Amino acid sequence: MVAGFSHPESDIPFCTDLPTSPRDLPGSVLVTGVSGYIGGRLVPELLERGYHVRAMVRGSAGEVSRRWPGAEIVTADALDRESLEAVLEGVDTAYYLIHSMLLGPGEFAGADAQAASNFATVAGERGVRRIIYLGGLGDVRSDLSRHLRSRMEVARMLQSGPAPVTILRAAIIIGSGSASYEMLSNLVARFPLIFTPREVRSLCQPISIRDVVKYLVGSLESEETTGGSFDIGGDEVMSYREMMEAVARILDRRRLFVTMPLVSLRAFGYAAGLLTPVPAPITLRLMEGLKNDVICGDSAIRRIIPFEPL
Repeated sequence: MVAGFSHPESDIPFCTDLPTSPRDLPGSVLVTGVSGYIGGRLVPELLERGYHVRAMVRGSAGEVSRRWPGAEIVTADALDRESLEAVLEGVDTAYYLIHSMLLGPGEFAGADAQAASNFATVAGERGVRRIIYLGGLGDVRSDLSRHLRSRMEVARMLQSGPAPVTILRAAIIIGSGSASYEMLSNLVARFPLIFTPREVRSLCQPISIRDVVKYLVGSLESEETTGGSFDIGGDEVMSYREMMEAVARILDRRRLFVTMPLVSLRAFGYAAGLLTPVPAPITLRLMEGLKNDVICGDSAIRRIIPFEPL
């Protein structure tokens, strides 16, 4: 769900053991957010499975065209409703992977909601059969961070249109290049002593990028997911501190983690933005989410798209 980090792994097929089968669709499969972490891994999977992929970018299409010569590259901005009209013409299914986390705290939620509203409206006008959206886990009964509230508002705006929406809800997505992974691994790799806020005791159910892509592709290939909302996660539930300790073991580094009650999430987020390659606006949004436990509330997706998660 975050942009800016590329890796050769992104063009390695993840779905070779997926239990679903490619479908013969009457229209294109549109992937938005293709310059981001998830979209950049989803496009080659869909091409590998024989789909006609229309990849939507906001800026120059040159780099994307060279990366995926088999895809149709189109330019549009979801905040510009008119620019979506031609892009959504002839689309069977659209993946909505757009976010505005690089904007400031007072801007990203409004921009995300407006973009989703525009997309839902134009998708309905153009007869798009289905939208598939990757959002965030979080208990709606709890005091959610602004980022998680925004993810849920985006889902609501997409559902306000006539096209059925399949919603996949994930917590931290782990894989080389994801913002969460880069932030954790860089902090652990670089510093023998790490001061953390008390919120690192919150629980999380992380999921591998490979499994996220499998669920995204499997949802396209399973009509049973149409109109449904599904929690996706790995088999392990752990605290954020336990995740950092796991990274230290993997990197074979001895690290001391000291919880400091007076260290705020905002201060920790700013520090992570300065000390890791992840931009500060993104680290701040991710840090806000540490106050919430993000655990799967159901496992229905595992019955519909059965495979063993990493």
